[in-house]
Amino acid sequence: MSTHAGKSLMRISALAGLTVRDAVRSRLLVSLGGILIIGLIGLPLLISGDNTLTGRLQVILNYTLSFAVTMLSIVTLWTACGGVSSEIQDRRLYLVLTKPVHRHELWLGKWLGIVALNALLLTLTGLIIGVMIWHTLRASPESESVRRQAREQFLLARESRLPESPVSAQQALSSAEALVKSGRAPAGMDAVQVATELMKELKSARFVIVPTGTVHFAYHLSTPCTGANDGILNYRIESSRPERNPIPALWEIQTTGGIALHLSVTNYPGLPNHLLIPGSMMQGAQSLTLTYHRLDSSSPATLFMAQNGQEPELLIPSGSWAMNLGRGLLMILCRLAFLSALGLTAGCLLSTPVAVFVAFFIMVLLTLSGYVESVATSGVFYIPHEGAALTKTWLDKIILTQFKGLNSLTQPLLRLDPVPLLEEGRRISWLLTAHAVAWLAGLYTAVTAVIGIFLFNRREMG
Repeated sequence: MSTHAGKSLMRISALAGLTVRDAVRSRLLVSLGGILIIGLIGLPLLISGDNTLTGRLQVILNYTLSFAVTMLSIVTLWTACGGVSSEIQDRRLYLVLTKPVHRHELWLGKWLGIVALNALLLTLTGLIIGVMIWHTLRASPESESVRRQAREQFLLARESRLPESPVSAQQALSSAEALVKSGRAPAGMDAVQVATELMKELKSARFVIVPTGTVHFAYHLSTPCTGANDGILNYRIESSRPERNPIPALWEIQTTGGIALHLSVTNYPGLPNHLLIPGSMMQGAQSLTLTYHRLDSSSPATLFMAQNGQEPELLIPSGSWAMNLGRGLLMILCRLAFLSALGLTAGCLLSTPVAVFVAFFIMVLLTLSGYVESVATSGVFYIPHEGAALTKTWLDKIILTQFKGLNSLTQPLLRLDPVPLLEEGRRISWLLTAHAVAWLAGLYTAVTAVIGIFLFNRREMG
């Protein structure tokens, strides 16, 4: 049994190598590599951003990575769809099937070859992006402080921390149970529903800032910071009045060791704000307490530190950017592995043009996973700009049920997308990477492979 499995693996590896050699002989690999190099280098030259060092680095990271992922996804689907169907139409597949090669070995060999090609191209992408960022920082005419700030923002992986809630879910549930027992809870609501509403109210109330008021945020750091790099606090302020006047304020930062630091800031409502917390301040600290003191006593507007649930987020240094990019590229490879299986499966059932159309339609659905999630959770397809909301019909309920089913399938694809995390400099954990391997390169690819091999075994070759 082990000998048979070993021979099967050898045949699959040989077929994968044959797929790679065909791509080299047909100049597919060279053409894709050339397009990648031209696109990755040319895009930053065509798009200048805001002409600052951070703007140029943002262009390099955002546009080049999105370009590479989009191009590789399209080429992967196109190549996979024609990997089987075009060889059947050209009758080239008979030359392989006359040898002692099973159809499932041929399918797996072609899939493995396409994945190997994507791995080579993603490695090239990572090297080009890394060299371009290093060269941009090295050749920049800006001062050392500006370059250091750019390195702090782009060449670090940062872990997200949200402020701790002063009221735990258990405390809210206890209060809700007391309200229900005393009869003071709204009619028709149980303790869990009341506790959920209480948490929402308390969460909203703690972010309200009246004139000359203050608001406090406590952050727990899982591991003490080394102090080599600065932390970043991202926050947004909204005003109860339509005016967008500047808001003078003072941030007070305290650590577990009792060290305090005061930073004066000026914020504008509706715009994102970033506060740099010196690394020396965070060195060895296990927790941070940040207090926002509002100084505009003459303004009658009420401010909200968190709008639409966006709490002030603390980003702390957590690993190197190169390792973070490597984990992100591995997650992208898992996504491309699934697309390869999807294209091969479509090619086993349909002709090449129809298979490409069907596969691209499915890819469009996958890219709309954010909209699918929004509809599935809110139950709203669109919001009318005029008049009252339309009453839901039986057809709307059926479509909503389909959206919920599609959302359960596309959620891993939305949750395991590393591109937004890399663009924002957020740390991609090994756990998240393992989830991508298990879901995309594992479960989704395996299910698609079983379907594809089943269809391939029953397809007529004549």
